[in-house]
Amino acid sequence: MTDRYDRPPTRVGLIGCGGIAGNHLAGYRLVEEAELVACCDIDAAKAEDFARRAGIIDAYSDYRELLAHDDIEMVDICANDEAHAEIAVAALWAGKHALIEKPFATTAAQGRAIIDAAKGAGRLAMCAQSLRWDPKMRAAKGLIDAGRIGEPVFVRFCQPSSPFWCREQARAYRDRAPDWLLVHNGMHSFDLLAWLLGSLPVRVHARSHPGQEWLPVHEYVSCTIRFASGAIAQAEENRIMQPPGYPFHCELYVVGSEGTLDLSDRLTHAASVYNEAGVNLLGAHTTWTPDQPDQPFACEIREFVQAIREDRPPPIPLEFSLTILKAVLAAAESMHTAEAVAIDG
Repeated sequence: MTDRYDRPPTRVGLIGCGGIAGNHLAGYRLVEEAELVACCDIDAAKAEDFARRAGIIDAYSDYRELLAHDDIEMVDICANDEAHAEIAVAALWAGKHALIEKPFATTAAQGRAIIDAAKGAGRLAMCAQSLRWDPKMRAAKGLIDAGRIGEPVFVRFCQPSSPFWCREQARAYRDRAPDWLLVHNGMHSFDLLAWLLGSLPVRVHARSHPGQEWLPVHEYVSCTIRFASGAIAQAEENRIMQPPGYPFHCELYVVGSEGTLDLSDRLTHAASVYNEAGVNLLGAHTTWTPDQPDQPFACEIREFVQAIREDRPPPIPLEFSLTILKAVLAAAESMHTAEAVAIDG
């Protein structure tokens, strides 16, 4: 198959076949510009199972073997957080473009190494931020940019879900640091807020609660973030307060100088704008499904691949993501010290 560029699809190798890789697989099935041709996981059985589900032949347990294939143009990195930077740098120097799941690195130095590798190798790299392509978030961004609520001055964002820890699963998390949930998911929250506000974070103050006495990872973190624009945001990472089986949902509340945007779908699954003209109900925002063309993972993959094929910058610049990473790491520092922390750079 060829697309509107009159060339074959970009050939992609996916590295890391657990968890979020299933969402990426659903996305590739809807992106005609890309073809998933290989996968890799340190657990060979997991890689082989993913290959069967994806309908591909090549499955590896060492990412270096996948990178050795000259016909693979791009890698999609879904491995454990701690491995993202090592794999991304190796892939870029091997001549591959790289889409990297959040957090794209776990230290600022690692983030800078990825940026240097991308520039040195002349390849594109991007931190995956699927929330930006969530239909309801794009609708919110459109309303804010259109000036429907004036200048945003305060945002509250929370996307809680049922606890994903249990004693049987504790092995995967018992060696994690208390701030792991914040660093792992905070890249989503901080990036979304910076994107919605059109401004970068400059200062953060975080407090946390451990949740379960047998689990080192703190399951609830609250972050107060000041942005360069002067806006204040409150972001929560919450895996403690929802009962088992409670659906994943979103609470987004944006106060502007001329109105308020309320997109909180926990009970109503709807959005509304309040301003001097009154209340405008914007209708329902249902949860996306893996097979809909505008599902977030398909959209972010499609736009990154299109940037490769059109030789233009990716939708989310790495320098921007590095600032977001620094903000998340500053929040982790604040979580430990209970003091507000200025964000470097």
